[in-house]
Amino acid sequence: MSISRRNFMKGAMAAGVAGTAGSFAMNPAMAAVHDATGERQHDLFKQFKGNVILLPGKYSGSVSALDLSVPETLAWYNYGLAGIDMPIPHHIAAMPSADPYKTFDFYQTMQPPAAPYVNENSPEWRDRGAFKMYKMRYDGSGKQNKISVVNDVSETTGMALGVHVSIGVGPNANKYVAFADGQKDMVLITDISDNPKIVKAFRVDYDPVARQVNVSHVFPDQSTGKFDYIDRKGMKTSHEAMLGEELMPADPTAVFVDAFTWHPEHALGAILIRRLGCCAIVDTKTWEVKAMLSTGKGAPDNFPLVKQQGYTWTYSVPSVLTPLHEAGFITSGEYFLACNNVLQNNIAVYRSEDPDPMKWKKEAFVEGFGRKYLPLHMGNVPDSRWAFFTIWARKPHNGYICKVDPKTWKVVAKWDTGPDPHTCDCTIDGEFITTVYSGHQSGQSGMVVIHADTDEIVARLPNPGGMHDHVVVPESWEGLKSSRSTSV
Repeated sequence: MSISRRNFMKGAMAAGVAGTAGSFAMNPAMAAVHDATGERQHDLFKQFKGNVILLPGKYSGSVSALDLSVPETLAWYNYGLAGIDMPIPHHIAAMPSADPYKTFDFYQTMQPPAAPYVNENSPEWRDRGAFKMYKMRYDGSGKQNKISVVNDVSETTGMALGVHVSIGVGPNANKYVAFADGQKDMVLITDISDNPKIVKAFRVDYDPVARQVNVSHVFPDQSTGKFDYIDRKGMKTSHEAMLGEELMPADPTAVFVDAFTWHPEHALGAILIRRLGCCAIVDTKTWEVKAMLSTGKGAPDNFPLVKQQGYTWTYSVPSVLTPLHEAGFITSGEYFLACNNVLQNNIAVYRSEDPDPMKWKKEAFVEGFGRKYLPLHMGNVPDSRWAFFTIWARKPHNGYICKVDPKTWKVVAKWDTGPDPHTCDCTIDGEFITTVYSGHQSGQSGMVVIHADTDEIVARLPNPGGMHDHVVVPESWEGLKSSRSTSV
């Protein structure tokens, strides 16, 4: 007996409806959150309930929100829809959400592809892409999840920066978000509204003759209320300094500003200055520069202030013992950690409890990384019992992730998770560490979940977009203190 396709489909649908109590069960139509109960892998992943992870695809031009408890992608967005030719999503930060399955906001920076790592993979991209910052929104309140652009912050403010983004915590919670860029050596701080207002902006320049670094406020045009630094305007260098090449030849005034990170307990923030191995500590009530930390081993705890004139602070930086790349505070705020690399390859440990940063002192260094492995990104847990770091290496070396004991500042565990390791972030309960690898190399790539205390790798997921960063959506402003959304 023959049967038409139409009649077969009618029969299959009827059987599906009648048989939901049997082996074939359907989720509610277009359910925003998948019910994985009954699926074989559910017993493994159900422990991650409440953890939504943002994954910007550096080479896919997209961002996706992953429900780790299923696991499945809740929604994704391609930045080509925003009109960018060959978008390169760079770094990301998520606002707190009591229910990330319903909604949360996040910030995404974009960089032009004119960087050597991009050229290694796709040299034809060199003159494409754009500096951009976006405020984005995930909406899971309906039957179909979606991610959308809330505001093009670069267009709104007139300043386009393409590297780190971080959200204020502690006294700065629910107030500010900071953007930074090492091609323009600028930092922009705005409020967190949907139509963001400019709060403060900084530029950092080096005088190679006087051997001094200047940290200056910069101001928008009074007539427009905006800056004039859209897209490539204001660049000192043609591309972002490569990992491990902070001392590369460049504009002699360039310092490769990396990020602005926030103290979790005091009204302070740090401008990370890669090339000079120093960090400008800023009072976030007055926006005055209060200290210039000198993070290298053998260097003083801070560089001396030469003069403060108007809105410019000048510090003497007579020599650079090592550049740095990435720094931030542990969750308690008790320590500020700076990843020195290229020359020293260690992690400087400052005690940072005092509200006066001129009193911060280097107490220890995490060492033992050798010459080819560079400390890079840090990850926290809520109770500060461990600190985690990416230890990066240029291919063909894989690099690794390591766990550090803050009581001894010794490395107590290592994981070779895969080539080109990048960021670490903890789950909202602090029990697990998530990390991504192969953000540049277009080979093996994925995301790994590690039990923070037993050191077991408990899950590995594919990651096709070349993830250079990721972040777990925090559940509260207190939870944001241990998130990658505030320290890098």
